[in-house]
Amino acid sequence: MIELPKKGLLRVDEVATFFDVKPVTVYRWISDGLITAEKYKKIIRVHRESVMAFRKKSVIDPEEKFAM
Repeated sequence: MIELPKKGLLRVDEVATFFDVKPVTVYRWISDGLITAEKYKKIIRVHRESVMAFRKKSVIDPEEKFAM
């Protein structure tokens, strides 16, 4: 499994790579309130803590391949 970078705010593509999903899926998770993010000058950054919490409580297996 790929590890998340050791920083507090992550790029959407980093989160998508971690879960092996497309970035559009991460944007949907943000929109649905499943993970938290902030916008800086039109750039979305995802909170690392929310990604880890989502991983723990989610039924999604990060090792599983998704076709989303």
